[in-house]
Amino acid sequence: MYRVRPFEERDRETVAAIYRQCRSEETWLPATARDSDFARDTEGEVMLVAVASDDEPEGFVSVWEPDAFIHHLYVRDRSRQKGIGTQLLESLGPRLPLPWRLKCLRANDKALAFYLRHGWLEISSGESDDGPYAVLERT
Repeated sequence: MYRVRPFEERDRETVAAIYRQCRSEETWLPATARDSDFARDTEGEVMLVAVASDDEPEGFVSVWEPDAFIHHLYVRDRSRQKGIGTQLLESLGPRLPLPWRLKCLRANDKALAFYLRHGWLEISSGESDDGPYAVLERT
């Protein structure tokens, strides 16, 4: 079983490794976007981590709180399909007022299906340097 807790500085190396690993394996992501800087990409955001019984991070969610915008949600490959993503989203309830929003590239069909299964609705769409995307909202 996993629990969700606030990010602690001691988590930085492991969470950054999860971030890099997840982004590097996504063939749908343009090559220029796969080599992102974790510290820069999460600067000023609130993070929660899902940890196993040994307190080792297995996934995280990163949120820009002023806009209730979920910027990153990643789960280590060995821990996928265990409800961690759902648990991370649900953990936001007490600290982040609805509606929540996020942007998901259309090429990321697994993530898009995950959010739609969890009641998110597409409210707009657009095109970025990384490709077409959908803006999703949870109310």
